Amino acid sequence: LEYYFESLNLREKIGEKGELDLITIAIAKVYQKQSDYSNALLYFHRTLKIREELGNKKSMAMTLQVMGSTCILQDDYPKALEYHLRALKIREELGDDKDAIATSLLQVGRAYTLQGNYPVGLEYCFKALKIREELANNKGIATVLNVIGTIFHKQADYSRALEYYIKSLKMQKEIGDELSVASSLNNIGRIYSDRADYHNALEYHLKS
Repeated sequence: LEYYFESLNLREKIGEKGELDLITIAIAKVYQKQSDYSNALLYFHRTLKIREELGNKKSMAMTLQVMGSTCILQDDYPKALEYHLRALKIREELGDDKDAIATSLLQVGRAYTLQGNYPVGLEYCFKALKIREELANNKGIATVLNVIGTIFHKQADYSRALEYYIKSLKMQKEIGDELSVASSLNNIGRIYSDRADYHNALEYHLKS
């Protein structure tokens, strides 16, 4: 952090704005890793302001996305939703990065879900799924399927949760994503446990 602050102070003294946003966002990310979310957001805000002045909309959307994710770490779900919706609006206006739009749709869906609004959360997740299927982004598809499974699980709709967890697991195995495979196996085990099917629950937990 010390070197980042030295570089930031030097550039501000000489009035050099080039790459200033890269320094402020680097500081923000260090604070985020240290779980100092208040200071992280402070420097994300500074980054956003610089990028707004530069008119760099793609970078603005990315900054808003990380701000939304930071708010989720603070359990500030309404603010997280606000930032993710702003990022989505910019990305849809630009229209040149469909996968980034899908990412924002998924983040908005998660933010609604964390506030207990499962129907709207699912609506956004299915929109994200549609785009990622069109792009044939298998890793991204598997991620969305898993999130959809989680939303059904939260609603105690175990049949549909299991359906989406299994779809996600199949795709994760196909692409060789071993870490995600372990997570999905654990999720499936939890479904069986919630259904009091302890034999299958144990089997999947052991596989994970």
